[in-house]
Amino acid sequence: MDFLDNLVIPATAQHLSLLKIILVMSLLIFIPFFGMLIGGTAFSVIFNAYGRKKKNKLFIRFAKDVIDKLAINRFVGVGLGIIPLLSITFCYAQLLFEVKVISVSLLFVATLFLALAVNFIYSYQNTFQIESLIETFKGITGLNKHELDKQLPEEVTDYEFDIMNTNSNSGLYGFVLLLLTATFFAGGITIAQFSEKYQDFQNIAQMFLSGATFVNFLFILVLSAAVTGSAILFFFFSWQGGMHDMDKEYSNFVKKIAGNIAFTGAALTPVVLFFSFYMTPNSALSGSVFVYTGLAFVSLLMLCNFLYAVIKNSDMKYIGAAFYFVILSCGFIIMKNQSAFGTASYKHLEIISLKAEELHKEKKTKTINTEGVNGEEIFTKICSACHGFDTKLVGPPYNLTVPKYNGDIKKLADFILNPTKISPDYPPMPNPGLKPKEAAAVSQYLIDKVSGKK
Repeated sequence: MDFLDNLVIPATAQHLSLLKIILVMSLLIFIPFFGMLIGGTAFSVIFNAYGRKKKNKLFIRFAKDVIDKLAINRFVGVGLGIIPLLSITFCYAQLLFEVKVISVSLLFVATLFLALAVNFIYSYQNTFQIESLIETFKGITGLNKHELDKQLPEEVTDYEFDIMNTNSNSGLYGFVLLLLTATFFAGGITIAQFSEKYQDFQNIAQMFLSGATFVNFLFILVLSAAVTGSAILFFFFSWQGGMHDMDKEYSNFVKKIAGNIAFTGAALTPVVLFFSFYMTPNSALSGSVFVYTGLAFVSLLMLCNFLYAVIKNSDMKYIGAAFYFVILSCGFIIMKNQSAFGTASYKHLEIISLKAEELHKEKKTKTINTEGVNGEEIFTKICSACHGFDTKLVGPPYNLTVPKYNGDIKKLADFILNPTKISPDYPPMPNPGLKPKEAAAVSQYLIDKVSGKK
């Protein structure tokens, strides 16, 4: 993306370390929340559609509670979803500075899809609230269903029908957009690890032909199931004492469904993690990649044990531990992927660091310490007799001459200290007899004045 290229500059070794920390923190926020969002939306849409088809209020209630608990609200969606993904995109743009690969473009497209998905998901969430208000209105009339069908205004019934359609369509559209977000996100993160094959990934079609991208996309979905099931158990039964309005039937239903979702996702995640590790390019492998992969396997094994205790023994005291270990597993997996990316790109990062140091040295050569010297005062006393900013006097106006120095204070100061005849239209400039620090101060003043800083 050209405009992203214009926003980034080569970073020094210190700044590269800071960027890596920001990237890991952004991923630690984004991955668990995105997992809850995609899983919560999927299961809410499925149970909502099935519940309405079978007229099962238990399923519809579960669909509403899941999207309320896991998606929370629009501001959380922006704060924990869109903003971290934008941060991830910018970090990769910095770390892949001047590299011709589509990773950054894919991450940016993923951000756009997520923004659209968030809009549809919270529209889907709001329709449950409106539907609840309509049902409350019906309840206070005191009329039975047959009487209501006759006495309700046509506008109300039409509105209710529209709400039902919006509910179904918004949730489905949001889920499809989340799948697209996951696809492009997996593609961007995966391709960044193949440093020796960047030239092979120049368009989206090549991303879809990548087996590693498909495996990592599948990995996101499986991990999302583990995160979603664990989050449902945590927010329904543990967080702030759990939901207090659940009867025994609903409680057992949620426990069974969420437990099975979480355990299935947690059991499948190590399998897909193995294939993801197997498809990691040799250029990205390092000791830290092996260590974090091993820690992820151990963490996922502990997660399965805690979830098994919750499902088989109904031991709800382990719900908090299960949720902790699913987040810990996400952390180890993120560190494994970032270690692989760091190993694959270390040669390029060294080049970036050297470029940053060269630019810093070049910038320092263009500046001189002018502390304690008033450039404006020198201009008024010495220079203003022959020069104006936008009017021709003895010498040319500064708005024509100063821009030629492109902000190079040292270059302009050197000319002032040793002036030479340049334009035949003006007499040669006499040496004003300034000291180097004074020449630098007046140069700084002139450049700032012409550029509009003063």
